[in-house]
Amino acid sequence: MAKERTSVRMQTQIKVMSEQGHSLRSIARVLKLSRRTVRKYLESVGAPPSESGGWEEKIDWDYVRQEVYGKGTTVKQIGQEVAPEIAYVKFWRVFREQTGLKASPEQVTIRLNHKPAEKTQVDFCDGVFITEPDSGKKILTQFFLGVLPFSSYTFGEFVLDQKLPTFIGVQQRMFAYFGGVTPYLVVDNLKSGVHKADLYDPDVNPTYCDFANHMGFAVLPARPYKPKDKGSGECHIGVLQRDFFQEIRNRVFYSLEELNETLRHYLERLNHQVMKDYGVSRAQRFEEEKKQLKALPYSPFELSEWRRAKVHPDCHVQVEKNFYSVPFVYVGQQVRVRLTDKLVEVFSEDSQSLSAHSRLTGIGKFSTYDSHFPEQKLCVARFEVHHAKQQAQKLGPNVEQLIDKLLSTDYPLRHLRRVQGILRLAKRHPITAQALDHACQRALSFNKTRLSYIKGCALYFVTHGQRPTLLAPSRQADTVHLHQLLIHSETTEEEIL
Repeated sequence: MAKERTSVRMQTQIKVMSEQGHSLRSIARVLKLSRRTVRKYLESVGAPPSESGGWEEKIDWDYVRQEVYGKGTTVKQIGQEVAPEIAYVKFWRVFREQTGLKASPEQVTIRLNHKPAEKTQVDFCDGVFITEPDSGKKILTQFFLGVLPFSSYTFGEFVLDQKLPTFIGVQQRMFAYFGGVTPYLVVDNLKSGVHKADLYDPDVNPTYCDFANHMGFAVLPARPYKPKDKGSGECHIGVLQRDFFQEIRNRVFYSLEELNETLRHYLERLNHQVMKDYGVSRAQRFEEEKKQLKALPYSPFELSEWRRAKVHPDCHVQVEKNFYSVPFVYVGQQVRVRLTDKLVEVFSEDSQSLSAHSRLTGIGKFSTYDSHFPEQKLCVARFEVHHAKQQAQKLGPNVEQLIDKLLSTDYPLRHLRRVQGILRLAKRHPITAQALDHACQRALSFNKTRLSYIKGCALYFVTHGQRPTLLAPSRQADTVHLHQLLIHSETTEEEIL
């Protein structure tokens, strides 16, 4: 049977008691060791220095401690650098004696005292699998957790992804679960929350920043690779992974609703379970904290999307194949565009509001304000409108009617470029005035006023002529048709029977 080794800490205790004047017998009795073991370690202390000539005193052990504990250098590597002639085992033993009893500054942590209702810490991790009922395919979920550090009151929910709409939606439900909002929220550096991570000046996602302003909290991104910045969130994710994940490891879930319902029951038990460090439950500590939470906003948050665009020479920006006017002084500059379900807002680089438009549907539509054009250009454009109406009168009544329809809106400049394109069809293409008038007539009939449709109709008229008109065949009153004869024969057979 192998002999039991005496720990370094025990060896140090033997040396200390010997220096204090204790006898070998008393040291063995107090430490419950044999006298032979005590004598062996005391003889090693009084042994003459090694042939190296006291190499321990020549090494800067503070430097060694900093390299090992601060930078993660291995003891073997630092031993080869500072004492290459010494065997690794011997160097390691002396290293433990010199540095093992002293903690480096990098090992020291400070316990944080969280104030009630001050912060919320949120984090994501991989969840559990759910199974599709039809195909049996397994889908990995994502687990979101939010915790109040003071009371450790916990919220959790399983979702399918970490995208921005999901990230904002689950936080809305989290604050509703808490019944209020904290002034600060500590978030990890995922793209939905932090557009660009930085140690000193992180760039928060613009849409998420709008959500924070709407709810009334400030975003505090955690430092990259510093999980202790959100220690409560990391700790409680570990709690749920050890408890809840193991509790449901043999169950099969077929929907998120079923999985989240099971999670809610677990969180109810967790929040009402007595914590051994405080002697009360999370829910009891939360009752005092809840009184200091900020009230929830009355209106729901409207999800928006931020984009960048360049102002065209015609004072418009293009967003999703539609065009929105901007003041002419910003022509050629980059602007920021905020899109919601019903509104398009344009901002300058310094977040100054430039214009707001109702969001257009479809393709190639314009939303234009005449005040965005310079006055002299506006006069020219109005002259061009008058000139376009005069030119349309010469090309045919249907052309004139279509041009009047396009230019009779509240913003006649909106369709000016389309009108110019329609009128120039008769000049730049082999399209006659008759063909253009026919095309405009069909555009009015079917309410298709796009230039491409009118051009196609006009070219078809030039090539094939006007389409034939479908007419119903004329019938004389005394004519007997086949289906009438068939009905008559069936009636006669029934009478005979």
